[in-house]
Amino acid sequence: MAATNSVHVFVNRRKLELESPELTGGQLLAAAGFSGREWDLLRLQGEGDPTGGTLVMWDEVMTVKNGDHFRVIPGNRTFGA
Repeated sequence: MAATNSVHVFVNRRKLELESPELTGGQLLAAAGFSGREWDLLRLQGEGDPTGGTLVMWDEVMTVKNGDHFRVIPGNRTFGA
């Protein structure tokens, strides 16, 4: 039996090795080098997803699989300000 559950995903077209396939949006952002909560994480249906992706919340737990694609963009929105 394999002792590792590592999985690789792509964040902004950069390959990223993860130790576990289950993590939160915030954990994936941190693993990809994005600190703080001012970033939006979008889960893509593949490279070049025409929909622009689905927003993943900071505390949302997700399961990723090898080859999943994500996009990180600045979340420069203000709510009620």
